[in-house]
Amino acid sequence: MEKITCIVTTYKRPISILQRAINSIVNQTYPNLELIVVNDAPQLTELVEEIRVLLDKYDDSISIKYLVQPNNGGACKARNTGIEHAKGKYVAFLDDDDEWLPNKLEKQYNLICKEEAALVYCSHYEINRDGAKKLVKEELAREGNHTDEFERLLLANFVGSTSYPLLRLEAVKSVGGFDLNLKSSQDHDLWLRLAEKYPIVYCNEPLVNYYYSDESISSNIDNKLQGFEYLLDKYKEFYYSNNKTYNYRLNYIAYCCLKSRHYKSFIYFTLQAVRVKIFSKYNFMTFIKLKNKARSQF
Repeated sequence: MEKITCIVTTYKRPISILQRAINSIVNQTYPNLELIVVNDAPQLTELVEEIRVLLDKYDDSISIKYLVQPNNGGACKARNTGIEHAKGKYVAFLDDDDEWLPNKLEKQYNLICKEEAALVYCSHYEINRDGAKKLVKEELAREGNHTDEFERLLLANFVGSTSYPLLRLEAVKSVGGFDLNLKSSQDHDLWLRLAEKYPIVYCNEPLVNYYYSDESISSNIDNKLQGFEYLLDKYKEFYYSNNKTYNYRLNYIAYCCLKSRHYKSFIYFTLQAVRVKIFSKYNFMTFIKLKNKARSQF
């Protein structure tokens, strides 16, 4: 079995939460692992040492490397640092407030080898602030080895968070790792660049617990908008050449704005979607979602 490098980036996370994430790596059924923990809060010297003490408690069953960034550069810069130090053939990222189910890497390793893919993603459980747990399967996710996954990823990020996939390290390096120009959607951008060159496949099982919190960057609508607009511009040639894909994407962004109560941006992207393709079922679906949202307010 090839080595898998597990990269955890952490920033001001309480030790107990970080320990939960690390335990979920140590308890994997896949045996050949190395763990890299990248601390992106070097200014908190007491926490730097607390993390060091925590990592020292783990036995020699897993190789652990602890890296402290020279300054705070954000999660994706920390992930790129982890990539630079990775020794495995495969790499998997875990956010410091999430956790993997015990058989995650074993399931994904078997599939990535079978399909000769660069990325294997999965379903997940979402756990809210009250501890309620629900199964999440992305609508666009599908099993099998397909040649049009790049085009489908232009619609929406059905691969999901960085905590979900197992990736071939050589492929990640070949496309340049994470793009630091983005404030959000860095994961989506990396998945697009990988899918443009390599096969990606889906493991139809929930293998991750994703913990939702207001502190998550995914909850910051301003950062989300910057990421959405950046990718629309970066891949504009593909969008402009396919009105249906472009219309779907604009309606998807509009709905994200609606859910976040960012109504000005909702109106903007809805009008953009109509301009791209007037007669579209996705325009109608967005209108229905708006109607349902309005009803729920009263």
